[in-house]
Amino acid sequence: MYAVNRFGRFVTLLWLAAVMPLAARSAEPAGEPAAESRPAISAVTRSQDIDFYFQSFTTFYSCRSLEDRVRQLLLELGVEAIKVKVSSCFGNEIARFPHVRMQVSSPVEATPEILAEFEKTRSTRELAARVRGERPVEVTEQYPAYWKPVSLSRGSFRLESGDCELVDQIKRKVLPKLAIRVVRDDVSCIPNQVSLGQPRLEVEALTRVPPPDEGKPEDKKKD
Repeated sequence: MYAVNRFGRFVTLLWLAAVMPLAARSAEPAGEPAAESRPAISAVTRSQDIDFYFQSFTTFYSCRSLEDRVRQLLLELGVEAIKVKVSSCFGNEIARFPHVRMQVSSPVEATPEILAEFEKTRSTRELAARVRGERPVEVTEQYPAYWKPVSLSRGSFRLESGDCELVDQIKRKVLPKLAIRVVRDDVSCIPNQVSLGQPRLEVEALTRVPPPDEGKPEDKKKD
């Protein structure tokens, strides 16, 4: 009887070893649908200046590392052009209460209100471009965009528990000014205490639809 029970347990362990990886894979979230399968939205690019004061009680960044961290986060969210400047500190000096200033360009839905706003400020933009010696850009050019799911807890941008306050303040002070909508918010920060878990923020960001692939190798072989 002992040998039979032992053999039965051995078979059970083998069965579990085979089934558990399959169950784990089935529990993983499905991959992101292709951009072409999502409803297209007509969008234009809006450039704007955004600024905020970053106040942290737990994690302190140097000026340079704070600039890099903010830039990486916004790039992950689909912002196309970013300039970040942190004042009130220099280089590798620790930023205690820094002023973060950003120049960003990102897609927004081409609503009648947005198009009217662009037309109203056209002369100001053209004058500013001439002063800088640049060629005026036609910002009302429309293109297809879609709402792209972005998770700031996984992917190329790896959040750490110490980033909680930075993510929380960008969520409250920056994201409302961009075409980004929060889907899941698990960012809960306690002052003077490093969060035990990784902050988790899932959003949908309005993103330019990538152009179709051109010159595929298989197409060239057919020619």
